[in-house]
Amino acid sequence: MEISFLTNKEEETIKLGKKLGKLLNPGDLVLLKGELGSGKTTFVKGIAEGLEVTPEVYITSPTFSLINIYEGKHTLYHVDLYRLELEDIEELGIWEYLGNGIVVIEWAEKLIQIPKKDFIEIIFEFIDYNRRKIILNGYGEWKELLKVLERDVV
Repeated sequence: MEISFLTNKEEETIKLGKKLGKLLNPGDLVLLKGELGSGKTTFVKGIAEGLEVTPEVYITSPTFSLINIYEGKHTLYHVDLYRLELEDIEELGIWEYLGNGIVVIEWAEKLIQIPKKDFIEIIFEFIDYNRRKIILNGYGEWKELLKVLERDVV
């Protein structure tokens, strides 16, 4: 299932992420794809809000740390593959986190295989300075869960 949204400002991107965050549970995998500046990290800020991560915690892109861990209702593992080559990605061990929390991966287009059949893929398209097109594709159980998200947002 695929649904798409047009956000007109950063706050709307965060709000959409928050709606998704409220649906996430440990073991869930969220793959984020899109060019630099397309809103991936902004969306993760919303996911963190939906997971009740303390508002004082500053959500940043883990471009240099590779994985940021945020504690909330469930643990959020925020992964960034931007600077990594294929062999580095394999050594990172990101799939081990799936049993402990929610894994959100920026630059997921670098993955060559996904160890789950149930996941959500989100593609961010830069339209202009404020506007983004956000396309959500659900696989496995996420086909039905996206219907819940779509009803909640519309």
